[in-house]
Amino acid sequence: MARSEAVVTAVTSLNPFSRIEAQLRCFQAWKALGVQILTVNVDDEADRLINLGLTDADILRLPVEDTGQAIHGKPVPQIIATLRRLQDRPGTGPVAVVNSDLFPAMRSPAGLGHWLDHFPAMALTREECGAAETVRFGDRSPYRGGLDAFVFSRTSLAQVLERADACTSAGRMCFGIIGWDYVMGALILSINGGFADSGLLLHERHPTTYSSMDEFAHYLPDMRRLAGVESKNPTEAAAIFQRVIEWECDRAAPETARAQMMFLNPPRPAALPDAGAMAVADRLLRLCPVQGWVTRRGAIAHLAAEARAAGACDLARARELFEVNPDPHHRFCQRLLAILFCLECRGLFAPGPVPARTQYPEGNLHGAAIRHLRELHEGDPRVLRLEIASVFGGELVEHGIFNPRIFNYLAQGCECDDERLLLREILSHVQGVRHAA
Repeated sequence: MARSEAVVTAVTSLNPFSRIEAQLRCFQAWKALGVQILTVNVDDEADRLINLGLTDADILRLPVEDTGQAIHGKPVPQIIATLRRLQDRPGTGPVAVVNSDLFPAMRSPAGLGHWLDHFPAMALTREECGAAETVRFGDRSPYRGGLDAFVFSRTSLAQVLERADACTSAGRMCFGIIGWDYVMGALILSINGGFADSGLLLHERHPTTYSSMDEFAHYLPDMRRLAGVESKNPTEAAAIFQRVIEWECDRAAPETARAQMMFLNPPRPAALPDAGAMAVADRLLRLCPVQGWVTRRGAIAHLAAEARAAGACDLARARELFEVNPDPHHRFCQRLLAILFCLECRGLFAPGPVPARTQYPEGNLHGAAIRHLRELHEGDPRVLRLEIASVFGGELVEHGIFNPRIFNYLAQGCECDDERLLLREILSHVQGVRHAA
C-alpha cells in the first residue's frame, strides 16, 4: 500500500509550563520512530523549548495573531492556521495533528499512514494507561470522550481546510481548548473520513485541566451544520457527539485490531522499579486485591518511583491511576487507596511518621468547602462522602492536616471491610504505627 509508506508530518504543541517532561518524552519517541514531528509555538515558548533541548528544526513558530491570545487570553496555536502552514510547506505529504502527551506505541511510522489506506482522513482516540511501560498486547482502554489525533492525506487536508472556511468557530479552535476536536471530527466525517480507536497511541492518566463546558457553546452552530447535533445545551450536545464517536469506533473495530497486530510495540522500561517501589505496589494490592484487576502492579511501582525522584507525591496523579470505577460506591475505596499510596510513598523519600497537625491556619476555607459540598450533594450521601474524602486526603497529603472529625465521619460511613481497612492504614501513618497488611 503506497500511502501507508509515505512520510507523515505530525504537528503538536508542547506546553513548556505544564508537565513538560512527559510531553518531551512523547515528542522524542515520535522522532525516534522516524515521524517528522514539529511543535508549533510562539517565539517565547519556542525559546524555552530550545533551552530544554529542542532545536530550531523541531519548532514551527507562529505569530501571535495566529494563536488564541485575543480570544482565550493565551497564545495557544490555532488549529486551522497551523494546518494551513503545513499545507504550504514544500514537499509535505500526509499530515497528522496529535496531542502533546500521546506516546506512539508503534514499531514504525507507517502506523499513522496505515489509516489512509482505508479512509481519506481519520480521527483517532487514545488508549489510557497508568504507565506506558506496563502496557501489553491485548490491553484495551480507549478514551472516547474526545479525539486526540487526526491524520489527513494531502487531498483530504485541502477539503477540510476549504470546509473550515465556513465554520464560525474556526478561529477559536486551538490546542488545549475544549471542543475543537469535536468540530475537527465533524469536518472529517463530512468528507467521508472515519473515527477509530487508535490502539497505538498511549496516554498516561493525569488530572484533567478542563473545568467548564461553556467554551463548547461557541461550537454548537458548526456541530449542528456539520454533524446534525441539534441541542442548544453544550453538555448535552457533547454527549450526543460522544455517542457518535462510540458508534464509529465500534464500527471500525476490525481496523483497530488490524493496526494493533501490525504495528503495536509498547515501550519497555530501561530498568524495572527497584524493590522499594515494588514493595509499595505489593502492599497496596495486598490491602485491596481487586484493584489489581484494573491497575497494574508495575504502573503503581512506576508512579512510586516518580514520587521518590520528585521528593513529593502528586495526589491528583495518584487518583487518576487508581480511580477507574465511575460508581461512587466502588470509587470511594479507590480514593482511599490513592490517599494511602501517597502516605506510603513518603517512606521512600522521607522516612518516619507523617507529620500531621489538627489545627487549621487562620483564615482557612475548610468550613466553607464542607458546607458547599453538603449543599451540593444533599440528596446523594455516597457522592457527598466521596467528595469529603477528597478534602480529607488533600488536607492530609498536601498540607499535613489531619481532621479527626472528618476521619470519624468517613469511618462511620464505611460499607465494607476493605474501606475500614484502608482507613485504618491511613490512621496508622498519622499515628506513626504501621500495621501488617
